[in-house]
Formats: sequence, structure tokens, C-alpha cells
Amino acid sequence: MTLTAGPLSAARDLGDRSRLLGRSTPARLRLVTAALAVLALLTGLVGALATTQRQSATSASWQTAEPLMVTAQDIDTSLSDADTTAAASFLQRGKLEPAALQNRYSSDITKASADVAIAAQQAGADAGVGFALQTLSTDLPVYTGIVSDANFNKRQAEYPLAAAYLAEANNLMRTKLLPAAAQVYATESSRLASDQGQAVSPWLATAAVCAFLALLVALVATQRWLSRRFHRTWNVALAAATAVVFGMGLWATVSFVTQNTGVNNAQATGSQPVSTFTQARILALRARADDELTLLTRSGSASTYQEDFRSTQAALKRLVVADGNANRAERLQLAAARQDVTAYDTVHTQIRQDDPDKFSTAEALASGSAPADLPATSGRLNAALASGIQGGQANFDDVAPAASSDLDGLVWGIALGTVLVAALIVMALRQRIEEYR
Repeated sequence: MTLTAGPLSAARDLGDRSRLLGRSTPARLRLVTAALAVLALLTGLVGALATTQRQSATSASWQTAEPLMVTAQDIDTSLSDADTTAAASFLQRGKLEPAALQNRYSSDITKASADVAIAAQQAGADAGVGFALQTLSTDLPVYTGIVSDANFNKRQAEYPLAAAYLAEANNLMRTKLLPAAAQVYATESSRLASDQGQAVSPWLATAAVCAFLALLVALVATQRWLSRRFHRTWNVALAAATAVVFGMGLWATVSFVTQNTGVNNAQATGSQPVSTFTQARILALRARADDELTLLTRSGSASTYQEDFRSTQAALKRLVVADGNANRAERLQLAAARQDVTAYDTVHTQIRQDDPDKFSTAEALASGSAPADLPATSGRLNAALASGIQGGQANFDDVAPAASSDLDGLVWGIALGTVLVAALIVMALRQRIEEYR
């Protein structure tokens, strides 16, 4: 005879399955609790790291790299102007240097020396910058000594010897001093670019936003599972955790976007124009020195100065061409600089007629005080380029700190928020676990 299971046996099997499900549900809830809490803490960690990395890089760009880059730019332009002024004073008639030019030369040398000391303090232990600053500290007194010898020989009416000393000083300036200043500037400009690159690096920020999205999806999925499993539509603690995560993710995303925009604006309207106008200003001063030294030496080296002038002027003209990405203020400054470069070309052509009978005329154009003479024309170009530098620095100093402040409070907000979310998760699921005790 075959025995079949009756109603009592079926009920016993159903009871066994219910007890098994009852024993497995608390373990599953504990696993979900641990996983959500760990995910919340990891999300907070990634978000805090992304915020810290971006804010520290943004702050470093305007608190450290940009000030030292500005100091290096000041050193470079002060030295270039001192060299040009020294040559200009020799073109003036008379044995004594004009007081205005002598004062300008002395002011340039004093400012360059002070900026070298400031740069040494700001640079810290940077080996590359330290070597360049040591070169400046060592060779700047040598340069001023040679210029003093040139002035002495001029007072003694030893003009060829004085011009030879001045050419030697110019050679020292161009082969050692200006390259050292350029190295400091290039190093700090590269550091600024690196800081700005880190400030807008997308990797950690993207990871943080993705982590917030993953946590949000996990919380919503958990609520749906709890609703189906326990037939309860609303879990207040878990809903609160979801709202906090949504708020933190929105705050972080908006902050990252606004900070990213601010850093890009600081670069486009600040540090990039500063770099362009600085290079142009140094080239303009060098071109003027080429013309002045050509008249002073009147020897085989004169052709060398004019070869340098042609390459320098070509580079200058490329720099003052308006960039399509430039803002309105920068375009206007570049347009003014282009007009001044054209005016400079005009007086340069008049000076360089290479007619011995017209040397006195060329000398007068190179040292005169008329608006169309070299000093005034070069001065207007220098002023236009200096204005561009100042405008770029002002924009940078205005925008960069604001970009850093866009992230203020976010680290603490994320840290406290994720701890709160983890606590709410534990609270929400513990209620369901305790129902099985």
C-alpha cells in the first residue's frame, strides 16, 4: 500500500520553511546594514578626499605659486628695465648721467635685489629655484660694478671703453641674470599650472559623485525591499538617510562645478594674460636695448644686436596678436599694445637708416623727449604691457580665492553627513531585526 502525505504533514513542512526564513532574515538584515553603513562611510571618505585635494590645490595656486610667479616676473622686468635704462643714459649727451635715468636704474636694481630676497624666502627648499636665485644674488653685484666702470669711463670721456664696459654688462645680463630670472619664473609658472590642473582634476570628483549616486540607489533599493518584505510603505529613518545623501551629493556636485569654473576663469582671465604680457614686456625692453646698444657700440657687435632685435620683435608681435579666447579687457589691452608696437617699428626704421651722416639724427631719435622718439614710444608700449599684467593679476586675485571658497565647509558637511547617514541606516534596520527576537 502507498502512503500519501496528509494535511497535517503539509502544514508541518510549511512551518519548517517559515522558521528557516525567519532565521535567515535577521542575518540578511545585518548584512544589508553593514554593507550600507560601509558604503556610506566610503562615500564620505572619497567625497572628503576630492574636496580636500581640490581646495588645497586651488589655495596653493593663489597663496603660494602665483605670488612667487609675480615676484619672479618683477625680477625679470626690473632687470630688463635696468639694462635698457643703463644703455639709454649713455645715449644722452654730456659726461654725467641724467638724474631721472640714474634714479630709474637705481630703483630697478634695488627692486630686483629686494625681490630676489623675497623669492628666496617664498621658494623654500626648491633646488632648481634656489640655484637660479643664487646666480642672481652673486652676479647682480658684478653687473652693477661693470655698469659703474662704464659710467666712470664715460665721465673721463673714454667713450669707446665705456661702451665696451656697457656691452660686457649687457652680455652678463643676457647670458646669466635674465636666464636665471626666467628659470624662476618658468618654474613657478609650471607650478601654478600644476596646481590649477590638480584643482580641476576630474578623477576624485567623479568618483565622489558616482559614490553618492551608488549610495542613493542602494538606499532606495533597500527601502523597496523592506516595503515588499515587511509590507510597510515608509521607513522614516531610512527616508531621512536618503534625503541627507541626496543633499550631500547635490551640494558636492554644485560646489565642484562652481569651483571648476572659477579655477578655469582664473587661468583664462588671470594667470594666462599675466604670462603673455610678461613675456611681451621683457621682449619689448630687450628690443629697445638692442637698438640702443647698436648705436653705442657701432662695431661688429652692432649687427648681432640687430639680428637679436629682429627675432625679438617677431616674437613680440606674435604675443600681442589677440587670442580668440581672450576676454574683452585683454583684447583691448592687446590692441593698444599692437598700436604701440607699430609706432615702435616706425621710429626703429628711422633710427636704423644706417647712414653715417645721419648718426646724430638717429642718436637724437633714440634719446630725445619728443612723443615720437624712442623713449616715449617704448615707454607707451611698456606701460600698455604693464597694464595688461596688472589687469591679469587683479582678475586672478579676485577669482582664485572665490573658487577656493566655493568648497568651504564641504569637507565637514560630508564628514558629519555620512556619519549621520550610517547612524540612520543602523537605526532603521535594527528596528526590523529586533522584530525577530
